[in-house]
Amino acid sequence: MNTLESIARFLDGEARGNPATPIRGVNSLEQASHDEITFLVKKGFDPATLKAGALIVARGSMVEYPNLIYVDHPYMAFARLLDYFHPAIPFCEGIHPDARVAETATLGKNVTLGPFTTIGEDAGIGDNTQIHSGVIVYPGAKVGNACLIYSNVVIREGVSIGDHCIIHSGVVIGADGFGFSRDSEGIPRKIPQKGRVTIGSHCEIGANSCIDRSTIEETRLGNHVKLDNMVQVGHNTHIGDGSTISALTGISGSVRVGRNVIMGGQVGIADHVHVADGVVIAGKTGVTGHIKSRQIISGYPHSEIRKWRRSQVLLRNLDEYVERIATLEEKIKKLEEQ
Repeated sequence: MNTLESIARFLDGEARGNPATPIRGVNSLEQASHDEITFLVKKGFDPATLKAGALIVARGSMVEYPNLIYVDHPYMAFARLLDYFHPAIPFCEGIHPDARVAETATLGKNVTLGPFTTIGEDAGIGDNTQIHSGVIVYPGAKVGNACLIYSNVVIREGVSIGDHCIIHSGVVIGADGFGFSRDSEGIPRKIPQKGRVTIGSHCEIGANSCIDRSTIEETRLGNHVKLDNMVQVGHNTHIGDGSTISALTGISGSVRVGRNVIMGGQVGIADHVHVADGVVIAGKTGVTGHIKSRQIISGYPHSEIRKWRRSQVLLRNLDEYVERIATLEEKIKKLEEQ
């Protein structure tokens, strides 16, 4: 049985209270019971209202509670406990009889393939990678070690995926970029899309997201990039290490996104735009030009967030300003007539 003391050792933390307190699970602040542990980072939250058996808090915290574990990063410690108490259940073991693997494909050690998965000619799957049912890995595509690919993902030819990546259901990687040119009659004609897609290690791609291939160059995601559900990454776009992109964001072609950029939901970025390292883009922002320095931006067209907020105040009072101007014009007219 887990105790306060054993959990503290597991988290490399320091326990205070009764070391023999039983800990049978984790839960939220509001729902944790006497034999569960939770974490406290909210300011102003009254510990006296809690029923949890123990709290995880930051080192140096002044919180008073019967049982505490002090750690450097409470939220990350809580995440470790979630995996500890709720380990992943294997989807299946080995190669399912209904999976189809080409003779020239290469499978690493301890690979799991679910039913109706297809691995194409000269494709490669790394060690300890789990691929669920209905996934299609096209000829020549490469998937690294210890990846987790959920059902109904499509990985097209010319795609390379690093190690420890998670790809959720419905993702399409390597679809043709949106490349067309109009002929003399104004009819859009398809430009062949023969480029490749490279995804770094420790990336996560949310459900139903799409990452397009380029005409001849490379669409690239760096290491530790996280995409939410239904994100569109256009052809020949590069996204830097550690960037996170929220749901329903659309990134046009040939965009350059720096390292550690944060995008809220429903962001739109025009083609060929460059975004500097560390930029934060608020939800529903329309990025129409380069962002050359680290800042928080918002609105459409985008602007630095303090300027955008001032403009919103002005817009909200626009009717009042119009009335005042009309009144002043009338007074000026009367004075001129005198």
